[in-house]
Amino acid sequence: MIAFLLGLFVAHANPKPAGSIGFGACIGAPSGITGKIYVADGLATQFSFGGDLGQIGDVGISLDVVQHLPSLNDPVDGYSVPVYLGAGITASSQMAERTQTYVGIRGVMGILMTADGLPVEVYIETAPTVYVLGSSISFSWGVDGQLGFRYYF
Repeated sequence: MIAFLLGLFVAHANPKPAGSIGFGACIGAPSGITGKIYVADGLATQFSFGGDLGQIGDVGISLDVVQHLPSLNDPVDGYSVPVYLGAGITASSQMAERTQTYVGIRGVMGILMTADGLPVEVYIETAPTVYVLGSSISFSWGVDGQLGFRYYF
C-alpha cells in the first residue's frame, strides 16, 4: 500500500520524463546559460553558468540535484506547477580588481511551470548559500536567486 502511494506521488511529481534534456537562459546569480537533465522520475540535475548581475568581471557556475514535488494544481488543467527542492555547489570568481574565488554549498528551492505539448519550462528559484571565501579560509553566506527558461529536446 505504501509503495503504491509513493508511486502515485512520484508519478505526478515529474513535469518531464527521465532522460529529457533542456537548455536555456537565466537572469540572476549567475546570469547566462542553464541546463537540466531529468535522471529519474522527479529527480534532476541542473546547472547554470555566467556572470553575476552588478558584479563586473564576476563569473559563476552552479550545479544542483533537485527533487520535484507534486504539482500545486491538477495536471489535467493542461499545465503543471511543481515545486522543487535540492542541494548543490557553486563557485564564483571575481576578476575585476584582484582575483578572488568563492566556493559554496547551497540549498535550492524553486517553482516551475510547464504546459502540455510545449517543450519549455519557466522557473524561478532561490538558493541560500554558505561560502568559503578565497585563499584565506573564512566563511560568509548569501542568497542567490534566478529566473529563467529551458527548451527541451
